[in-house]
Amino acid sequence: ALKAQPQGVVERRVSGFYRQGHWSVFEFMGAQLLVECSRACHTQFIRHRLASYWSESQRYVDYSKRELRFVVPAGFPEDVLRRAYEDYLALRRSFRPEYARMALPNAAAVRFAVQMNARELLLNFVPLRCAAAAQAEIRHVCWQIFAIAWRLWPTLAKLVWQDLPQLHRDFCAKVPEGQDCRLYAIEDAEKAHGPLPEKPW
Repeated sequence: ALKAQPQGVVERRVSGFYRQGHWSVFEFMGAQLLVECSRACHTQFIRHRLASYWSESQRYVDYSKRELRFVVPAGFPEDVLRRAYEDYLALRRSFRPEYARMALPNAAAVRFAVQMNARELLLNFVPLRCAAAAQAEIRHVCWQIFAIAWRLWPTLAKLVWQDLPQLHRDFCAKVPEGQDCRLYAIEDAEKAHGPLPEKPW
């Protein structure tokens, strides 16, 4: 029969598995998340194939009957988005949503559910997508996901936080010399997309 283990035992085992490279154990831990980001960000997200996704479909959603949301960095010209939406509405008068959607820009927001195991999330997705070299929007989303992972698996998340600059060869690319790569990546993402709701690290 299974029984709960004391917190200290769990922390020692998780740390031991991590330090010894027995990362397959972390594939038995997982998270299900609901994410909203731009179509451009979504495309980057779903390249991580060791995950399951269910995405809102622009083919069936009729944006002439509900709000069309956009996700853009601070300072992006709003008139570009307004014109794209007007083009969509004009097309929608003659075409079904699946054809009218061709006028929607990559900034159009999409909601999607993702299920990912802890190994893929913390040891692949986070080191790649939280890095300063990653596009600012997915980096902003990634740091929010990392904060959730910190609540779910604090011992593993703390170990990953310590080692992030070494977990992906490009994690510190584009970071000025002498700066903490992690903090630089966070601050740069916040400049474009606003403050992160929580920072447990």
